[in-house]
Amino acid sequence: LKQLYSNDENNNFTWNFIDEPVMIKADKTHVNRILTNLILNGIQAVNENVKPHIIINEAFINKNVQIKITDNGTGISDEIKPKLFMPNFTTKSSGTGLGLAMCKRMAEQAGGDLQYETSANGTSFFLTLSLAK
Repeated sequence: LKQLYSNDENNNFTWNFIDEPVMIKADKTHVNRILTNLILNGIQAVNENVKPHIIINEAFINKNVQIKITDNGTGISDEIKPKLFMPNFTTKSSGTGLGLAMCKRMAEQAGGDLQYETSANGTSFFLTLSLAK
């Protein structure tokens, strides 16, 4: 994924990797889909006149790895929060509303979790996955 999300003239990415190999108990394709969806949502959450900046931090937390994806968008409004992970809910004119619901389900199927924190200055999603033994 590091190669897929390099900086270009339209977007700015900062990825703070863990400096050692990380083995998790999760489907590689599912993890790729989750990260791709969260990163694209983060880019789309930024106003037109602002350059998107996505910050990704990896950290060990207990026997898990947590991947935090933060955007500089406008945040998630209070009326949307209860519906955020519901299937078929979208705020996009061309969206299916399956993205975040699918991400949460795939994280949970891997024994992990997907949570978020939001403010008017952006949103952070926290993908937590179990480390392989």
